[in-house]
Amino acid sequence: MQLNKTAKISITVFLILLVISLLGFLFIYPSFNKVSLIFQDLNPYRTSKNIYIDFLSRISPTLEKFELKVFAANSIEESIGKDFVLDRKLLEELHANLSIGTANISGMISEGTTSQSMMAGFWHFPTSVYPGQKGNSIIIGHRFQYLPPARNTFFNLDKVKIGDSINIVQDEGSYTYIVTDIQIVEPNDISILQQTDDYRLTLITCTPLWTSSQRLVITAKLDKLYKKV
Repeated sequence: MQLNKTAKISITVFLILLVISLLGFLFIYPSFNKVSLIFQDLNPYRTSKNIYIDFLSRISPTLEKFELKVFAANSIEESIGKDFVLDRKLLEELHANLSIGTANISGMISEGTTSQSMMAGFWHFPTSVYPGQKGNSIIIGHRFQYLPPARNTFFNLDKVKIGDSINIVQDEGSYTYIVTDIQIVEPNDISILQQTDDYRLTLITCTPLWTSSQRLVITAKLDKLYKKV
C-alpha cells in the first residue's frame, strides 16, 4: 500500500527535524555551559555589584590576605580523625540545597564522615558548623564527577566572582552569603578548615580543571554590610 502525499510530507519533515536536532545537539551541547554563563554575565545588577564589592576588597583586603597558612602532612579528609562520630544528618533532614545562580550551580547538601558523601551531593565537612551559624561552615564538592548541564557539581566554581551570592535554602529558612575572597591552596593546607569568629561559608573543590593537584577555595560571608548590596 502506497503512502499518500500527506504522509510522505510528514515523514520527510520528521526526518529533516530529526537530523537538525542531532546536528544541533552535536554543535550546541559542547558550548551549552559557556553560552549559559555568558548570559549570566550580561546581568547589569551583577556587574555593578561585583565592581562595588571588588572596590571594597581592594581598599580593605580580607584578613586571609595577611594570614600565615598552616600546612599539615595529612589531607583535608584525614583531618577529621578516626574517632569522630556523626550523630545526626541534620542538613539532609532539612533538605538543604546550595545554589550559585551566576555559575549554574545547584544541588543538595549531603553529610557523612568521608568524602564518599560527595557522590550524593555537596559534602558538608562534618567538623564545621552548620550554615547560618557563627563560625566557618565548610562545603566540599567534586569538580568533574558530573558535567554541565548537570548543576550538582562545582565544575563552574572557578567562574564565581567576588560579590556573587551563594544561597543555602532549607526547610527552616535560607541564608545568603556574599563571596569575599578566592584563593588556590595546596591539598594538604588545612588552614582553610579553621574555625572563625565571623559567619562564614567556605567552598572547596579541585583545581585546575581535570586535575586534583590543588584546591580552589571560595570564601563567602553572611554580613550586614554585604547583604545590603
